[in-house]
Amino acid sequence: MNTSTTNQPRQESDRQGQKRWYSAITSRPEIGPFGVMVLLFCMLGYFSIPEGQFSFNPFSGEGFNALGIRNNFRVIAQLGIVALGAGLLIIAGEFDLSVGSMIGFAGGCMAMILKWGFAVVIPYISFEGGFHFEGLKLFEITDVSPLTALLITLCFTLSFGWFQGWLIVKSGIASFIVTLGGLFFLRGVTEVSYRAFNRAPDQTAGSTTVTELPDIKNIINVPGHGEMERAAAKSLPNDQLLEILSNAPASTVAKLTEQLTYINEKVAAYKTASNSQKMIATLEKSLAGAKKSGNESMVEILTKKIEAGVEVPAVAAKVVTDVDVAKAYIDTIVTARPVANFFGGDIMEPVFDWLYFTADWNVNNYGNMFAKGMYSCLMIWLLLALICYFVLSRTQAGNWIYSTGGNLSAAQANGVPTNKVKISLFMFTAFCATMFAACQVFEVNTADTAKGNLKELEAIAAAVIGGVVLTGGFGTILGIILGTIIFGIAKEAFFYIPGIDGSFYRVFLGAVLVAAALTNENIRKRIIGSI
Repeated sequence: MNTSTTNQPRQESDRQGQKRWYSAITSRPEIGPFGVMVLLFCMLGYFSIPEGQFSFNPFSGEGFNALGIRNNFRVIAQLGIVALGAGLLIIAGEFDLSVGSMIGFAGGCMAMILKWGFAVVIPYISFEGGFHFEGLKLFEITDVSPLTALLITLCFTLSFGWFQGWLIVKSGIASFIVTLGGLFFLRGVTEVSYRAFNRAPDQTAGSTTVTELPDIKNIINVPGHGEMERAAAKSLPNDQLLEILSNAPASTVAKLTEQLTYINEKVAAYKTASNSQKMIATLEKSLAGAKKSGNESMVEILTKKIEAGVEVPAVAAKVVTDVDVAKAYIDTIVTARPVANFFGGDIMEPVFDWLYFTADWNVNNYGNMFAKGMYSCLMIWLLLALICYFVLSRTQAGNWIYSTGGNLSAAQANGVPTNKVKISLFMFTAFCATMFAACQVFEVNTADTAKGNLKELEAIAAAVIGGVVLTGGFGTILGIILGTIIFGIAKEAFFYIPGIDGSFYRVFLGAVLVAAALTNENIRKRIIGSI
């Protein structure tokens, strides 16, 4: 036997040899979250199927019908926006516990600026009429556009994010302590500001909400009437509606007439089917009573009727009028506030129209369209995720983020601008919180200081479930996305499981969070060769 080869030490190339495909997959930190996500999707799909129905199609249940998909992905996307900022910051070895309060603060800023305007005031002490404070107004904007309100708010939030990052890197105080202070500070400032401005006659005194904002995303330029809310335009007198319709292209009028005719016929068909089901249910109830009483002749009669089927008079479809077409045409007019529509509007409307008119799937129990599209926050989340993926995996800045969180001393010794990295990520987290707030304000036209409560913990949990290690230097954008989906779907999935309290999802997420943290640390050690 040749011992010259067997006694040779292992080479570095042997350790770094090509892995088998299944080994490469199972060593990825996202494999665990992906499995949990698939499990939750199956649970939500099958447990949400109405009782008494059997189907292998998970999209036949309430969880994944058109409306369920729309609402579920709204929750996922909004959490996902802040989870991206929190996740990148954790990869860099830091935390931001002020994210939730930042959401309430940013939403309040935008809502108050949109409602009451913006002014720069210098306070000073006045003794005229007694000791008190007055303000010197330098300039004022009364009619603020959505873009201006957003930019002003970003100036506040990015500045606060920069300050927190600067204070942490300059003082050496743990980010946990600094951002915890930021949490209380922002929440206090927000509540005080809400109550101060809500002394206005159109608001509830002492309230921490801003209400009665116009439906900004649905402000349109109506021919002959100027800018007005879409709902107000549809409430105009019939003669004015017909005048508006006269300016519409003939092809548009024809298409809308065809669609409305189809909708009315579908609604009539669903009403007819519903009446038939009600009649059958009545006969089945009578049959059960006849069997219980032992009336064999009645049992035979009712059984034959049920087997033969019940014919009910068909419900006549509603006739499409020109006024109906005019209101439908108003719905097609493009918004005059594209920024508000970008954050609070809908996307993928043509897809959902196809699902209704062609695929016959996006239909509720009354024959109407279930959902008109997806919330815009989904698009914003995916755009931010794509940008973050590119930065983290394809740029030098991504290497800096990983090295800052992996080994701060080594990163500094190699010339990595660790302080700039951390400050930039604190600002990015504040930016994500502002995007979250903008989606809420322009979507529901209100703001509330409680909107962001506990979102900082949910964002951190989503990132950790997705494979981010709390000690820093390890994690991916794909993992953060999967963790966000898991967190968003878990609540809905457990709500539909029979015999289990809906709040059990917290127990599940807690267990998944601990398991994910242990798994992520184990994978990290295997990658760096510690075990």
